[in-house]
Amino acid sequence: MKHPNSSLLTTTTILLFIAANALAAEQKGRSGVPKLIIGITVDQLRTDYLYALESQLGEGGLKTLLDKGVVYEQVTFDVDNPDATAAMAVLATGAYAFQNGVPAREVYNPQSLRRQSVFADKDYLGNFTDANYSARALNGTTLADELMTASDNTSRIYSIAPDAEAAIIGAGHTANCAFWIDDKQGKWASSTYFRNFPNYVERKNKNQPLAYHLSEAVWESSRRYEPLAIMPYHPLANGFSHVFYQHGQPDYRRFKSSPLVNDAIVELSRILLTTGSLGNGKNTDMLQLTLYCGTWMHDCPEKYAEELQDMYLRVDRSVKNLLEIVDKQVGLDNTVIYLTGTGETNTLHQEVEGTRVGTFTASRCTSLLNSYLVSLYGKGNYVTDFADFQIYLDHRAIEQQNLKLSEVQQAAAEFVMMFSGVEDVVTQYQILHQDVNERIKRMRRGYDRKSGGDLVVSLQPGWSFKYKDNSEERPQARHDFAPGPAIIMAPHLKAERISTPVDATSIAPTVARTIRIRAPSGCKTAPLATKKD
Repeated sequence: MKHPNSSLLTTTTILLFIAANALAAEQKGRSGVPKLIIGITVDQLRTDYLYALESQLGEGGLKTLLDKGVVYEQVTFDVDNPDATAAMAVLATGAYAFQNGVPAREVYNPQSLRRQSVFADKDYLGNFTDANYSARALNGTTLADELMTASDNTSRIYSIAPDAEAAIIGAGHTANCAFWIDDKQGKWASSTYFRNFPNYVERKNKNQPLAYHLSEAVWESSRRYEPLAIMPYHPLANGFSHVFYQHGQPDYRRFKSSPLVNDAIVELSRILLTTGSLGNGKNTDMLQLTLYCGTWMHDCPEKYAEELQDMYLRVDRSVKNLLEIVDKQVGLDNTVIYLTGTGETNTLHQEVEGTRVGTFTASRCTSLLNSYLVSLYGKGNYVTDFADFQIYLDHRAIEQQNLKLSEVQQAAAEFVMMFSGVEDVVTQYQILHQDVNERIKRMRRGYDRKSGGDLVVSLQPGWSFKYKDNSEERPQARHDFAPGPAIIMAPHLKAERISTPVDATSIAPTVARTIRIRAPSGCKTAPLATKKD
């Protein structure tokens, strides 16, 4: 016989179950705090190439992010020709070089008259490297810094990249450690600027160095591409094969321009997630990764079109392996993942025969410019160098002559403007003090006051460049920037694809709002709209 209160008990049980689930969902919504945040920056990733290969992507990798994330298809940089390092700094800080202090991977040091890493710093020693780096050149905070501040320094944050500059940008000022591959020793290196080099990474360096694997490592085409999806007009090659030993020694620069470097980065990520238990603590942890998706040996894409297509598909495989590790160790439902591409920042392309108009020689320009300034102001060495299409004047010599710097800059600019092949010359004074047109505004965004020159020179299309008469000639530079994507995948966000172009400075505040922290301190751009599930 059925108990008279059984129906009431059943109804009550169901209501309590619904109420409990609703309360749990409400609490989860209120907290909205992931256990792990993964930021992936893919160097040279272009949206158009990614979409051209979308049908060839496997399940569980980039396709997962494209299908389940918010995809901003065209992330643009409102500066002229940012290199990969400058682009990464914008994505991490939400500000351009004029604010964040990172105009390029290498900057000119007027004191030493040499180019050096933007993060070179002799005040800090290297771990497993002879090089000296710190994040002190990076102005303001990054997303990693803001998470560390929000957690009252309890989050564990690590950054991994092929090179020091990318690793440091991902780490910011306050991460536990930044790792990169040293060009000489091939070990996972870091700087004493960062406070925690895990002992299990030290053991990996000693027991399983990359050199053990490179002696027999080969990068070969994984399949026959007919035709090439990313460059359909390019003639097909007969496959390719690249090794990483040169003259009996491992060549880590070759290794770092291949997809094998991404496998090494994912492997170190696995160690941090398993041995280091990243994402399984009481507070939210962060892992910042930089993967490479550029051309072989950073050369012209047209020379290595087949390698470039294979690179994209292997990056997809690396992302799949990473997501599988994260899902097993932490759970994708407990993780926020955002991926950004720098777009194509390599401006070198194979020249079309017969299109070269002329060659601009820097040494000839600076020699004649100095002679011209001597004729105006008297004896002296007024020009110190020409580097990165910027001319540096000797400020001390100008001061000794009691000359006004802005007037000397203007006279120099008017003279250089008369050279064949010169399209435009803008002075430092104009960049810093005059907002006369959009051209100068774009220059200012990408200009760094600490390392910038007195004159910025632009060449006309069709003109190649070399430093001296007997030095190597550079191919014509191009200015047709190809945008990269930004993808945010979080449990509470509704998947969508947004084709409207967005400025790169809007990505950091959008990610910050998604993970409920403040935007980086130099960011002045509002976050982009997202839909919640």
